[in-house]
Amino acid sequence: MMSSLFISEPAYNLQQSAKYPVIRNTMKLNVPYYVKENFHSEYQGSLHRLEMNVEEDYINQLRNMCYREKNRRDTLLWKARSFDDKELFRQASELKMPSCDAFRDLSAKM
Repeated sequence: MMSSLFISEPAYNLQQSAKYPVIRNTMKLNVPYYVKENFHSEYQGSLHRLEMNVEEDYINQLRNMCYREKNRRDTLLWKARSFDDKELFRQASELKMPSCDAFRDLSAKM
C-alpha cells in the first residue's frame, strides 16, 4: 500500500484521451504528444528530457508497428508464392505500410 503512494501518472501520452487532451509537439522531431490540462502549471521536470522520452517512445512504437506490417506483408507474399496466387501477390506487394513510411521519414530527420 505504501509503495502506491509514490507511483505518479505519466506526464504525457502518445494518444489523446479525456485525461490527456492538450496536444504538444516536440521541438526536435515535431512528434505530437498529449498532456493534461494543468501541464504548464504542474510539470516541474525538464521539458527537454520529457521530449527526448516522447521521441524515444514514439520511435519504438513506430518500429514495432512497422515490424508487424512487414511481417504481415511477408506472410501474404509467402502464401501467394506457395499457392501461385498472382492476385494475392499483387495485393501483398502493394500493401500500404504507414508505420514503416512514418519511421523512414522520421529517420531521415535524425
